[in-house]
Amino acid sequence: MKTFTEVTFHISPFSEDIADALIGELGSVRYDGFAYTEDGFKAYIGTPDFREEVINRLALFQLLPEEYRISWEKAEIADQDWNKEWEEHFTPIVVKNQILVRAGFHAPRPEIPYEIIIEPKMSFGTGHHSTTALMLEMILDSAAEIKGKEVLDMGCGTGILSIMAAKAGAAHITGIDIDEWSFHNAMENIRNNGLENISIKIGDAGLLAEEKGFDFILANINRNILLEDMHHYIQHLTPGGYLIMSGFYTQDLPLIRQKAEGYGLRFQGEKTENNWVAASFYKQ
Repeated sequence: MKTFTEVTFHISPFSEDIADALIGELGSVRYDGFAYTEDGFKAYIGTPDFREEVINRLALFQLLPEEYRISWEKAEIADQDWNKEWEEHFTPIVVKNQILVRAGFHAPRPEIPYEIIIEPKMSFGTGHHSTTALMLEMILDSAAEIKGKEVLDMGCGTGILSIMAAKAGAAHITGIDIDEWSFHNAMENIRNNGLENISIKIGDAGLLAEEKGFDFILANINRNILLEDMHHYIQHLTPGGYLIMSGFYTQDLPLIRQKAEGYGLRFQGEKTENNWVAASFYKQ
């Protein structure tokens, strides 16, 4: 049975902004499951991938304001323990009164136009984190343009953005994630939503060499990977297409924008929440 390391972070005094910033950093070093607690959150990673020194080197610890303290402890848990933990803490979310993200054991809400059923387990992306919610808003705003189009979802995680794109009317969505667990989780979520026009692949941006063009590319990853792989995205973005990115802070937007505009993209706009940003770019 696969085991995971559960790392419990305590933030004193508790700050949701600091918790979100720490979750964002952990998401870039293979932590894929998160559950909020009263004074922080729990983060999960496969036990073979856990490294104490990686936590100690997180940038947030060096930038933390003096009035805050963060402590943590770890415990090894089995797969089914994580599922129980998540079910006890996961609550449905509603984005702009238009998108409901819920688990299968939550009641549906027929008055909300878009419903996404997610069983995230160890994969990052439930809509609770600002970057996921911002990306869902971006897809919602682009629903008219995305209808009938080819979509790429880089770093797809649970498949939540792929599912939203499909429900917004995209013709076909290709999701790519480097993590095998995310592949299986995304496939489960796609089946639970009754969708047949999403393909999930295991790998990184190198897989794009085998792909044709995409009209929309969604990438909710982190700043460094976005900067490193942006040229791959743009090579496979069709003229008239949109690149929508998140996973970085407001202070990183000028760098992201400079890189994208250097490749000839036109900045379309941004959305922000809790110092996180989602930005949209257009290829002429």
